[in-house]
Amino acid sequence: MGALVLAILISALLTSCISVPKYTYAEYKKIKAINKVEDSEDIAEDLLADDNGNYDELQSFSSDLNDYYLYIEEFKSIYGKYTSELFTLFDDFDGEKEDINKKNQYADSIIEHEEGWISDLEELVAPDFLDDYHTIFIDYLNKEVLFYKYFLEADLEKANNSAQEADFLHERSFLELEAVEKIFNDRAEKLTLELPF
Repeated sequence: MGALVLAILISALLTSCISVPKYTYAEYKKIKAINKVEDSEDIAEDLLADDNGNYDELQSFSSDLNDYYLYIEEFKSIYGKYTSELFTLFDDFDGEKEDINKKNQYADSIIEHEEGWISDLEELVAPDFLDDYHTIFIDYLNKEVLFYKYFLEADLEKANNSAQEADFLHERSFLELEAVEKIFNDRAEKLTLELPF
């Protein structure tokens, strides 16, 4: 009798252990793959939730840096459009010592080119963080134009004042751009990224 009970228990145990599987092996692999994707999405969402500030900062940094490069690319294009001829005109103006009419013609040409440059720059939209640089550079060009206009009017005192103000603004524009680039480097360092400048 004990052997019979033992046989029944073993039979019941074996039947319960060797039941029909819920899924085929192929179905099981698909379910595992889906669960892995869901788990990785959950982990990614958790990381974003935990570190959302850094993610937002990284997105903001990347967007700002892209805006910086787009602006500088357009700025350089405009710069190149005017400076090659302007540099020649500056040399001609400075080098002309005998013929005042020629010197005045060079001054007129410089004014025309610089006013065109200003007009093109005024159409260029600067990102907020480059707005000061953009404004200072345009102010610098306006002072340059004033210098040549006062020269043509033979008002040397005003011409000299405009030249000094132009030099100051030109230097200030460089300092402003360096300050913007330093801010980018500081932000990159904080995000443990390679410094862009």
